Amino acid sequence: MRDTAQDGVAAKRPGSAAATPGLTEGASAPSYLSVAGLTKRFGAATVVADVAFEVAASEFLCVLGPSGCGKTTLLRLIAGFERADGGSIRQAGIDITHLPPEARDYGIVFQSYALFPNRTVGGNLAFGLEAVGAPRATREAKVAELLTLVGLQAHAHKYPNQLSGGQQQRVALARALALSPGLLLLDEPLSALDANVRAHLRDELRALQKRVGVTAMMVTHDQVEALSIADRIIVMNGGRIEQIGTPSEVYERPDTLFVAKFLADMNTLPIARADGTVVEAAGLTWVLERPQGQLPANPQLCIRPAAVLVGEAARGAPNGFAARVAHVDFLGDLVRLTLQPDANARTTLVADVLRASLSIRPRTGDMVHACLPPRHVLVLGGDV
Repeated sequence: MRDTAQDGVAAKRPGSAAATPGLTEGASAPSYLSVAGLTKRFGAATVVADVAFEVAASEFLCVLGPSGCGKTTLLRLIAGFERADGGSIRQAGIDITHLPPEARDYGIVFQSYALFPNRTVGGNLAFGLEAVGAPRATREAKVAELLTLVGLQAHAHKYPNQLSGGQQQRVALARALALSPGLLLLDEPLSALDANVRAHLRDELRALQKRVGVTAMMVTHDQVEALSIADRIIVMNGGRIEQIGTPSEVYERPDTLFVAKFLADMNTLPIARADGTVVEAAGLTWVLERPQGQLPANPQLCIRPAAVLVGEAARGAPNGFAARVAHVDFLGDLVRLTLQPDANARTTLVADVLRASLSIRPRTGDMVHACLPPRHVLVLGGDV
C-alpha cells in the first residue's frame, strides 16, 4: 500500500483519534514548528548541517536557495521521508523527529502534483477522507467545501488530464488540505507552471493560506516567489542557513554577500579601507549612513542597481559622481545603464532607472550625474 503522505495528501494527524494522542498539549509553546540542530548526511556529504529555526502558528515560511543547497532535503526531513542523523523536530510541542510520515500532521504538495490519474477531481479530494474512514456524507460535504475554496466547483467530475496545469495544482493543494492538517508543506509547487499562471496562482496560494490559517512551509529557488509570498524567508547555502528574516530584511539588509547576490542583482566594489563613515573602494571615496566597525573578510561596498540615482535627482547628492554611459539596456519599464565613473573608468556600476522618470533616455557615450544614496549602501563580506 502506498504511503498517503508520498501521494500528496495529508498524513495522519498526531492528536487525532486515528493517531498519536496529545498534539494539543504543546499548544501554548512559543512556536508551532521548532527545528533544532537538524543534520542529514549522505555518505561523506553533509547536506543539512546543524539547521535550527522556528515557525509560528499560521506563518508562511519560505526556504530559498540554489539547487543542491539542502532545502528539499530539509523539507523531506520534516515530512519524515528522510531520517535525521542529528537534531530534533517538534510540532505543537511534540517531538516528531522519528515518527513515520503517516503519523505526522501535515499535508504536502509536490511540483509534479502527484494526482491520481484514474480518479476525478472529486475523487482525488476524497481520497484522504476515505483513507481515514470518514462517512460518505462528511466526505461529500468536505469535497464540496474544498472545490469552492479553490474555485473548481465546475470541474468536480473531470479527470486530471482534462485540466490545465494551474487547475491541477489547485486540486493538489485542496487535497493536501482535505484533512485540515496543522502544517502545509510545499515542494516547489509552482515551478512547473508558466510565468503568468505562476504569478496568479502565487497570489491565490497566499490568500488561501491566510484564509485557512494553516502554518505553511514552502521550498523554492524562485526569489520573486519567496519575496512576494512569505512572512519570513530562510536563505540556505551549502546545507546551512545564511539568514532568516522578513522579505524586506533579507533583501534590504542581507547578512552576507551570498544572500545579497542570490536575492537580486548587486553592485560590488572591493573596499581598500574604512574609517568611520568613510570608505575607500575602487579608488573612490564613499560615505556610509552609519560608522563601519571591523571589516568582514573580502569586504565589498554594495548597492542594488535600483537604488542608484541617475540624472537631476543625483546632482549635488552625497556620493555623487559624474559617469559615462557604457551601455544601455531597454527592459520595458526599466532602463538599465552601465556606468563608468569618470574618476575611475575601469570600474562599472549598474543603475536600473524607471523609464518614465527619464525626460531623455541616455545613450551610450553620454555623461550623466549619478549617486549612491548612503542609506542604501551596504558593507558585506564573502565570495563575490
